[in-house]
Amino acid sequence: MPKHFILLVFSTISCFPLWAQTTSSSPYSTAGIGEEGTLPEAQYGGMGTISGICFDSTLINTYNPSGYSTLSFGQPLFSVGVSSKFSTYSSNAGSFQGKTTGISNITMAIPMGKYFGIGLGLKPFTRKGYDLSQRSYAYDDSTTFNYKGYGSTNLLFVGLAYSIIKNDKSYLSIGFNLGYLFGSVTNQRSSVFDANSPGGGVDMTTYRLKSLHYSFGASYQRFLDIDKRKQLFLSAVYTPQISINAYRDYSLFYATDVNNQLSYTDTVSYIDNNKGKIVFPSKQTIGAGYTFSPDTKLSDRMKYQLGVFAEVDLMQWKSYAENFDNHASSAVFTNTFVSKIGLQYIPTVDVTKKAKGIKYFTKIKYRIGGQYGLLPNTVNGRQLKTTSATIGFGFPFLSQKSNSSLNISFQYGSNATGNAADLKERFFSFNFGIIIAPSSYEKWFKKYKLD
Repeated sequence: MPKHFILLVFSTISCFPLWAQTTSSSPYSTAGIGEEGTLPEAQYGGMGTISGICFDSTLINTYNPSGYSTLSFGQPLFSVGVSSKFSTYSSNAGSFQGKTTGISNITMAIPMGKYFGIGLGLKPFTRKGYDLSQRSYAYDDSTTFNYKGYGSTNLLFVGLAYSIIKNDKSYLSIGFNLGYLFGSVTNQRSSVFDANSPGGGVDMTTYRLKSLHYSFGASYQRFLDIDKRKQLFLSAVYTPQISINAYRDYSLFYATDVNNQLSYTDTVSYIDNNKGKIVFPSKQTIGAGYTFSPDTKLSDRMKYQLGVFAEVDLMQWKSYAENFDNHASSAVFTNTFVSKIGLQYIPTVDVTKKAKGIKYFTKIKYRIGGQYGLLPNTVNGRQLKTTSATIGFGFPFLSQKSNSSLNISFQYGSNATGNAADLKERFFSFNFGIIIAPSSYEKWFKKYKLD
């Protein structure tokens, strides 16, 4: 069995325990069905988490499905990623720690002939996780309220891309992803009179999602000179507003111990399988990039490549709504935009010169970037702003002459309203990903002509 297949199987199996864990620890996930979006993928996380631009045939871009047809012929890619985020939340009332660890993606992309490509995979869609307490005093007694949230939803998808134009100068591709949303998230609230502790009331609301999801993408690349040293990239991704099929379960109990579900025996109210719709907002992403390499025809210098990329995400969160029998809620969010910028530097892209003298560090892809924008959440009526800086590296596997690589990235930033009295988050994330591709002599998805 080829070494790459062994590594592929091992990487996939080792990630499944992480998928079962709570995928969020954030007070900002209290509203709706949780925080939207996947965890950062390592290969793009170093460049401000840019995700819509298809600029490298050795990377899988599942966010922009038009990228499936950009892969090199006979070079399918398999990718597994894991991300960890460590947060410190603070306000005038104090501070506490939060941690998020989970799989960012399990994906595969396969070129199909010259003009087509397909992709498939599994990744997080939303995540919920918080544990907050509040005390209220009345006369000679006090009440402790505890709020907990947990669960996640995931997206299983398959996509197709087609190259409308594909020649030596230009490349234009379109694609779509069709996915299936599934999973559940729960909000739980308990109240306890201190004189009656640990007995009290508990109510739980669970949303179970089962619905289709789809998105569309386009990408354009063009060489700006005869020597192919300068290249322009343009991209666009559109995810329409969707009405998610969902079920809402609500229960209200009296418990002798609010911390022990086995004691939830006195049911005050119970509503099961309340079918309805969750209106999830549309999203648009536009991006552009430019890469440059020097002219080394008249010198023995190695040809490097420098690329700069930028994109903007727009999301209409005000359209979010929940519509169920005996329960309806309008938007609790605000429309958002997030701007991102990233740079990638490759010291050596022309390996024909001085091949024996090339050092490994000159083949590493060095990435740096940042982002700034507005998040959908508000604190005391003020919208959260996000700011972060990123750095990352792409380490190629040289032993097998393939497009396999190990990617890592780091992100440091904050989410805050700008008001010192409001809850503020400072975070650091570490993202790890491995991309596996066949070597030059391995046969993946190739039909033998002779046996």
